[in-house]
Amino acid sequence: MMLWEVAEILATLVPDAWTRFQFRRFWGQGIQSGEAFFVIDSYEDVRLRNGLRYAEAQSLPSAQPVHAQEIIHGTFAPQAAAALTELFLRHAGRPLRIGTDSELHDKKDATLISYGTSDSNYKTFDIEATSENDLCRFLFNGSGQRAFHMGGRTHSIERRDGVIYDKAILLRLVNRQYPQHCSVVCAGLSEWGSLASVHYLAKNWKTLHRRFDRFGQRRDFCVLLEVPFGQFENAREVATAAWWEPKTKPQRNGGLRKGPER
Repeated sequence: MMLWEVAEILATLVPDAWTRFQFRRFWGQGIQSGEAFFVIDSYEDVRLRNGLRYAEAQSLPSAQPVHAQEIIHGTFAPQAAAALTELFLRHAGRPLRIGTDSELHDKKDATLISYGTSDSNYKTFDIEATSENDLCRFLFNGSGQRAFHMGGRTHSIERRDGVIYDKAILLRLVNRQYPQHCSVVCAGLSEWGSLASVHYLAKNWKTLHRRFDRFGQRRDFCVLLEVPFGQFENAREVATAAWWEPKTKPQRNGGLRKGPER
């Protein structure tokens, strides 16, 4: 009976230890130090920033007003923070720290999960500006609506068969200056997309680890998601892109490996 109890304990501990090892490999060894932050918008002057973005959109042809049925900005941030904090508690043994984009604007030597697009989150803007990210672009489409450009196509909020579909990205970039850390962006064109991106990350990080961290190397990747409004759990993958070789040694095709587009 003692041997059986020992076997049961080992059967529990070994998978758990392996999962913790995979979790460190996905995020980087830096999470062991506790320097991992969920970065949300400070909501300071958010109306001004959004107003400036809207004014910029008005200068484009056929500009459209902000999409109807939008959830008030920041509504889902606590839910997203709770999901990722629980994930880190379970697999890293320590909670994810939460800070605002103004508090962490100059933070570099840490694992950062930035929530929301650069329209509202300064840290997302900083990650996009300093990383030389070529996997995905955040821009205006021809109608003046916000969109993600990825794999040669532009993806914006759309309505099909009476259902409104948001688009979102899950972007992971290895910190070149501090390789033990990474920067992650979970951002949607609306609040539904941002929350869906966080939910997708928490649910599918193991699968993403198997896909993009082969041969002992973490690679930059971006996953484009589509989610029906009000159904953040039902996000589906639309396209993927990844640097299959280190960015300092790009392949002949530019180092960009695109996943299937549908």
